[in-house]
Amino acid sequence: MQSSKFKITVKGDEADESIRLSDLVDQLNALKLALNQVDAAITGGKASDLYYRVIKITMNSPATFEVEAVSKSGSRSHGRRVVSKLSRDIKAVISGKRPRDADLDLLESYRALVKPMQRHVMEVSLQFDGEPVQLPRNLDMKVDEILGPDQTEQGSVVGSLDALDIHDGKNLFKVYPVVGPKSIRCRFQRDLMSQAISGINHFVRISGLLHYKKAEKFPHLIKVASIEVLPERADARPLSSLRGIAPGAYEGLTSTEYVEKVRNGEW
Repeated sequence: MQSSKFKITVKGDEADESIRLSDLVDQLNALKLALNQVDAAITGGKASDLYYRVIKITMNSPATFEVEAVSKSGSRSHGRRVVSKLSRDIKAVISGKRPRDADLDLLESYRALVKPMQRHVMEVSLQFDGEPVQLPRNLDMKVDEILGPDQTEQGSVVGSLDALDIHDGKNLFKVYPVVGPKSIRCRFQRDLMSQAISGINHFVRISGLLHYKKAEKFPHLIKVASIEVLPERADARPLSSLRGIAPGAYEGLTSTEYVEKVRNGEW
């Protein structure tokens, strides 16, 4: 039976394979994100009571951390399922195969596992029930090959605008659609800055070039052409406001007389 425990070993490029603090923090955050995405894939996006604790640290280089998936309710089955799926998925990606029930967010989190290797991390390996799985430095490229190139089409998405990021000219925000994926990244030109700011925390219609990955139903990126802030529900006119809008519509008849006339085919 798969354990709810596993190990992660991180080797740095410093003397005696020590690792920089910033790289270690980034590596552990990437692992946490992947675990959270695995959890979400298993629960169908519903919140679970699972958390992860470090139960053993070996600081003799390389640094090794033993992690356990723990349920607040005391059940161990869900933690075992998460660790088991993480193990299967990583092995599948390494072999160039798309893991079962792996959406775009989950695959993106696997890609991020090797991002610290672009700096000062030399090697990262996971160990499941005594079986070591070394992450290849090109794991991100393997994810890209699995996802394939983008397919594009013109379209629009309605949702709530949030998470605006204009730092260093990124000009990004996220739209949280009414239906479909949890969120979609949106990239916009500087001339749309005021519309993007006006749309924060409002429902908007984002139109532009929608980017899809193969086998994905929903876009993961929109290159924005326009941002339309939609009226709030409180701003919509109630049906009662239509009363008396066309006083001569019944030709002098009461509403009852008019309906009877329609039913009798006299209109």
